[in-house]
Amino acid sequence: MYQVDVIDRKKGIIKIEWIGNVSVEDIQKANTDIEQAVKQLNPDQFDVMVNMRGVKVFVQDAQKELVKHQQWLLDIGMNRAAVIVEGSIAKMQLNRTAKESNHNNEFHFESDDDALSFLQAN
Repeated sequence: MYQVDVIDRKKGIIKIEWIGNVSVEDIQKANTDIEQAVKQLNPDQFDVMVNMRGVKVFVQDAQKELVKHQQWLLDIGMNRAAVIVEGSIAKMQLNRTAKESNHNNEFHFESDDDALSFLQAN
């Protein structure tokens, strides 16, 4: 499952929350909702806050789809991603995914407040 929200129109920040066992279909459906959120903002660049605390690991197919998802986000104008994550396995997967998608602006945080403050400060 997932949830997508615009959380700061002025700064152009979208929040994506991944919940439970995320499937390939969840990622594809989230892309549609993200595209609608970006249209609401209409920025040249936007930032994303990603809450992944509810996900322990991605299955292999979903991991591959997540790489495509990150590449797509970069293609449509994502600047930075502030990711809230717990657990060393999830962090390792995220580092690998970011590397495979050539996403150099992914930063990890332990709380929503820290991630949002980072995105709003810059």
